[in-house]
Amino acid sequence: MHQAPHVPSRFVRVTSRDAGWVQFEFSIGDPDLCVELTMRPAQYEAFLRQQHAIVLPDASPAQLEHERRHWHDSVPGSAETARDYNT
Repeated sequence: MHQAPHVPSRFVRVTSRDAGWVQFEFSIGDPDLCVELTMRPAQYEAFLRQQHAIVLPDASPAQLEHERRHWHDSVPGSAETARDYNT
């Protein structure tokens, strides 16, 4: 008997929305590892259906800034990382 292959969960978190565009983060398996995408609202809705994505709560501006700062500070060559290597 064959088992269906495991399909990792897919996640979407809207980061910005207006009448013409939806900006969002898309991830497969781990919501903390994502790509940023921008689509027209109709394309976004079709994308959600096609991917069977779990829609996470919209990110607040403060949450987005915290995540971006955390990512930036962990990148080799950033000021924070350079300071850590020099101490």
